Amino acid sequence: MVALRRLIGRRAYRIGELTFTHLAMIAVVGPFFFIFFYMFWSSVKPDYLFFEPGVWIFEPLLLNYTDVIENSDIIRNIVNSLIISSFATAIGLICGLLSAYTIARFDLRRLALGILVTRMIPYITMLVPFWIVYKNAGLLNTHLGLILSHLVITIPFGVWIMIGFIEDIPKELEEAAWIDGASRAVAFLRVVLPLSTPGMVATAILCFIFSWNNFQLALVLGGFDVSTAPVSVFKYADPESGSMGQMMAAATLVTLPVFVIVLFIQKQLTAGLTVGGIK
Repeated sequence: MVALRRLIGRRAYRIGELTFTHLAMIAVVGPFFFIFFYMFWSSVKPDYLFFEPGVWIFEPLLLNYTDVIENSDIIRNIVNSLIISSFATAIGLICGLLSAYTIARFDLRRLALGILVTRMIPYITMLVPFWIVYKNAGLLNTHLGLILSHLVITIPFGVWIMIGFIEDIPKELEEAAWIDGASRAVAFLRVVLPLSTPGMVATAILCFIFSWNNFQLALVLGGFDVSTAPVSVFKYADPESGSMGQMMAAATLVTLPVFVIVLFIQKQLTAGLTVGGIK
């Protein structure tokens, strides 16, 4: 009888613990999903109901999406964002991995601090110098110019995330490779690089999201030919440029690619962040 009571007590405790965990997850994640759902549901709401927030049941319409796609350059802007964010992420990941390896193995903490300081500087303080340099170099309104400017985002972020992953890899594994005749470069490629794959996936996704969402650099350094997705949504902030429903539709189209990418690789992202947090 006593054993049965203990077993029931343990099961009740376990059920209570799981319930509390699920409720905590809903409390944290729920508001973010509600924002996305509200944005999408508002994008299919008729214009005459938009300023009636209490109305949630209506016949959805795709007219706003049709108007945004046909009467704006949002698809081209999304393609521009994909190109810029992909190249900026790739370059930032390579530079961040090499820099993180150097900092972790040679204990260059001052270099890491200097990179962190560059990440902490507000972008708005660099816009005027960036614009002057880009104008003289002919990089305004070009894909290359925006890719180079986004490296200010991806490289520092990649360095500081990858440092933790590199430090988790035992030096003895590299030393064993050296004893077998491998050089430092070969040991890095065959030992460190494969073990850093989870961290590289997590870093790449986070760098891509930060690059994709950047607005200030694209607005000032870009132009009509190289306008990005966030800038295309900003154009609908003017009440004379379109309805609020079209703005919500444009915001949904801009958010959707990142949402889909994270949805498909959420396991790799979670594994990478979890591995990096364990010593």
